[in-house]
Amino acid sequence: MNNSVLRTDRLNLYYGTFHALLDVDFHAFGKSITALIGPSGCGKSTLLRCFNRMNDLVDDVKLTGGIFVKEKPIEEVDIIELRKRVGMVFQRPNPFPFSIYENMVYGLKIHGISSRRRNEEIVERCLKAVGLWDDLKDKLSLSALGLSEEMKQRLCIARLLTVEPEIILLDEPCSALDPIATLRIEELMIELKQNYTILIVTHNMQQAARVSDYTGFMLLGELVEFGSTSEIFTSPRDERTEGYITGRFG
Repeated sequence: MNNSVLRTDRLNLYYGTFHALLDVDFHAFGKSITALIGPSGCGKSTLLRCFNRMNDLVDDVKLTGGIFVKEKPIEEVDIIELRKRVGMVFQRPNPFPFSIYENMVYGLKIHGISSRRRNEEIVERCLKAVGLWDDLKDKLSLSALGLSEEMKQRLCIARLLTVEPEIILLDEPCSALDPIATLRIEELMIELKQNYTILIVTHNMQQAARVSDYTGFMLLGELVEFGSTSEIFTSPRDERTEGYITGRFG
């Protein structure tokens, strides 16, 4: 497992006295989709947020163990560089209250890219990557808040792509979407994994089975089992995994 792009080594996380992650050893591999499944409150999103240090924003958080991005300890990676390399899309689409174009160039401005021509090229490339260019190329001056929920989520993914991340973290990206929009986002994920490493938290086991190459099952802060998605869903090694997948609990 030494070709992992993200890795944890006996990772523990505490919110005050609450032990939220317990000795988690986790791997995510390049240009693949890894799903984290498990019941609500099991630590899936907490683990996801560790990979771009979003938990730093929470008071009274304590971490022990290691987190590695391409084998480099995460604390040795500059925080701005980390969040450029490891981007995150949240449960509910969160476009900024600006025009579509201003949403798309926001990250470029932060990173000092100010060439109008280059920005326009990047905006076109990234909107094409998420299948929005044909719909929005004549509407870039309109407010992003007027888009459908699916388009907003695609826009948030496109906005992330402008700064050329290596890893995309998706925290329940389809929970606010209808089934048709969900399938379209899933198709987009499968296309994007040709160029990016994707890690998704999902409550939808069918979604994990459809899109992911690897799956981790979490329960009460523990990574109970990790392996190829086909193995996890057809021949889990741990009876707790089997119990969750067959619907006996969760």
